[in-house]
Amino acid sequence: MPRTDDSAAFAANWRTVLAVDVGLGILASIGGVVLALLLTLVGGLLLIAAGAWYTALVSIRARRWARLRRQAGLEEPGETGR
Repeated sequence: MPRTDDSAAFAANWRTVLAVDVGLGILASIGGVVLALLLTLVGGLLLIAAGAWYTALVSIRARRWARLRRQAGLEEPGETGR
């Protein structure tokens, strides 16, 4: 069952989780470029858009997780609202 809460925000590797998610979005967009160039333009553009949308959603989640960590007092020294 996929996790739908924000409990991963409190994990020690929360940045790694977000980095992997951003990587998936970027990989999807790159796959869309390849698909557009080699097979079908429409399919490629749709995959590029989906990858870009996913990456944007991850950036929103990153801000939310950073806020949750600040509110929980988990902000590390030197972290000022990254």
